[in-house]
Amino acid sequence: MNAIAPANFVQVPAGLISSVRRALAGDRDPLEAVTLLRQVGYDVGAAVSAGLGDHLTLAHGGADPLTLEPEVFWAGVSDYFERLGWGSVEHSRLHPGVGALDLVGWLEEGSDGGPAGCHLSTGFFTDMLARVAGDGVVVMEVPAAGRSRLLFGSGETLGAVYEALASGATLDGALARLG
Repeated sequence: MNAIAPANFVQVPAGLISSVRRALAGDRDPLEAVTLLRQVGYDVGAAVSAGLGDHLTLAHGGADPLTLEPEVFWAGVSDYFERLGWGSVEHSRLHPGVGALDLVGWLEEGSDGGPAGCHLSTGFFTDMLARVAGDGVVVMEVPAAGRSRLLFGSGETLGAVYEALASGATLDGALARLG
């Protein structure tokens, strides 16, 4: 094991992301391709979470990552993904029931082929956040200027955000409707 990832990680060319996206898109309906990409991301989520946990433990003197202060935890998450070449992660709390992860300079965002969006990342962040916060955490990608943005919260809360966005509300408007 190294300071970044467990021994079961391998380095591959960044172009692999584009290749996987194109292969899964193929002749499929775009929604089916998105679902498959998210499932692939979710399926590797355990390995991503294990690597992140090892990274945070090593970086913080053996501390359990779940005991770290939130700002220390999220800085460590960003450091981990930056070291792996994915980009940086900026965490913010948009509402008491909604967190956001802004993915800045994100590898998947710049890949070509397949449906637009960070669907692999949505999958592995869903798995990771469920391990950190418990089952019931849902992750949803929303448009954001100059970056990819993932929202997370309960299914009920993000369902309400989705409905408001689908009816034409801005993200701020959708969050305001939550109360």
